[in-house]
Amino acid sequence: MAPVTRSRRIGIIAAAVVVALVAVGVVVFVSTRGSSTASSTSTSATEVVDPPVTGPPARIAPMAISDKIPSTAGLESQLAAQFANPALAQFSGVIIDPESGTVLWNQNSTAPQLPASTAKLLTGTALLTSVDPTSKFVTKVVKGDQEGDIVLVGGGDVTLSARADGVDTVYKGAPLMSDLAAQVRASGVEVKRIVLDTDYWTGPDLADGWQTGDIRGTPTVAQGYITRMSPLMVDGDREDPANENSIRTGDPATTAGKALARMIGQPDVTIVDGTAPEDAQVLGQVSSQPMSVLLAQALENSDNVLAEALARQVAIARGAPPSFDGASAAMLEALEDLKIDTIGIEMYDGSGLSTKDQVPPSVMGQVVALAVKGDPPALRNLLTGMPVAGVSGSLADRYQDDASRAGAGWVRAKTGSVQLTYALAGYVPDVDNRILVFAFVSNGVSSGTRPALDALAAGLRGCGCA
Repeated sequence: MAPVTRSRRIGIIAAAVVVALVAVGVVVFVSTRGSSTASSTSTSATEVVDPPVTGPPARIAPMAISDKIPSTAGLESQLAAQFANPALAQFSGVIIDPESGTVLWNQNSTAPQLPASTAKLLTGTALLTSVDPTSKFVTKVVKGDQEGDIVLVGGGDVTLSARADGVDTVYKGAPLMSDLAAQVRASGVEVKRIVLDTDYWTGPDLADGWQTGDIRGTPTVAQGYITRMSPLMVDGDREDPANENSIRTGDPATTAGKALARMIGQPDVTIVDGTAPEDAQVLGQVSSQPMSVLLAQALENSDNVLAEALARQVAIARGAPPSFDGASAAMLEALEDLKIDTIGIEMYDGSGLSTKDQVPPSVMGQVVALAVKGDPPALRNLLTGMPVAGVSGSLADRYQDDASRAGAGWVRAKTGSVQLTYALAGYVPDVDNRILVFAFVSNGVSSGTRPALDALAAGLRGCGCA
């Protein structure tokens, strides 16, 4: 097979992530996602229960790439109306031609800004360049050092599900607490007490710049965006595992312990905090989806809890403490390894929920450009979970008005929103099938800002701009 050139790689990526058939003005998308049902088959006490991998297989069809290089003048002419929209508010950003590496447009892009959830792109970049993308989180139950004690050992998997039969979970293909409980029952151990081991992570359970109100929401808006971070939890600590924005319990380890107690048939058993003995006998264990699949889930749904778990895995891989501070330091180290200038970056978490995070839009543009180029190749996985305009994730209900509809099915981007800041970072093929990368941030936003950002990204789709 002939080697794939850089130009061909960029075209292949575009075709692999956006599969569309245009008929009667309707864009039809072909889903290749696997089943969301995890295995519930009991296994021996020492066997890891692996749910079926739910990541979509690539359907690749190369695009013909034009050699027409977009120009700044052409781009500014094409987007003049969008740039002039006052709803963009205090606007900054960058547009890049990743094929040539040319910055086509720039407005205050090196000034640090609140990244909001576009920060998850940095977490993903660090994960894919630091951690084996096929590796998995493992949750165990081991025998305690006292007669009748079993220890539920958290391994960082926030997707482990305690859902009942027939109930969906936000995390497709998540491992099941019921599988873990079945293994414990099969071991024949008499359970008198459940010990919760949360030593896998260290440091505070809430990041600097987080609001505790984001755990359960408000009396008028009952939504949960985060919880106290523990390496032991079920369903991202959601009270309703099928509701992405369900309120969180705020006590994830205890909630997980109670779920195990119910499923072994001892709902009233004593539950305490503790530590597993060294070389303890394993009574049962289950594993998560691969890291690359979990990253796609975190990006598509902008899942803060899952993003934080992945950030701490970066810290572990790079020898840093598995804490907020350790994860932030490890993420910056990963960016520096990619020759990305980290001056001006301040990260207090891996999700972008902190109101103290600061990232220049130029950095977001560089990260997406590297992913589009596949430099290094592992970064292509960063593209997989980016929502598709008008179709999936946090962009599912956007790109539906006249100003942005042209971008539906073509724009692929990570969204962000925190306080009075909206952000959007991603890529889109122009009319010549040349990929353009963008990173936009608006401060002092209004109700019209999101549509204005969408219209700007959609305008790039119509750009020949040579």
